[in-house]
Amino acid sequence: MKYLSPNGHAIVGTAETILATAWISDIDPETGEPEHEGGTKIYWDTQESLQRNGNILFVCEEGEEWTFDQLKAYSPDAEPSDESPLCNRGSAAAE
Repeated sequence: MKYLSPNGHAIVGTAETILATAWISDIDPETGEPEHEGGTKIYWDTQESLQRNGNILFVCEEGEEWTFDQLKAYSPDAEPSDESPLCNRGSAAAE
């Protein structure tokens, strides 16, 4: 089963959080701002899906976040009909 956002855009992934350390070379004593070296150590074993009110956040191809209960299911093998979410994919952008 595939899913679309309420706007008709394909769901492409989940919103994630992950612990990382960005390497710095110094800290500005006046502003407290770090001067980044450019490298980052990523701790992959800390990766978790973000949630809203206990529901996983899914991301559509436009970068917007949605919970599962907001998504529209469709079967890519089914014949399109007037009620199919695929028939209305561009309608939100045209409004």
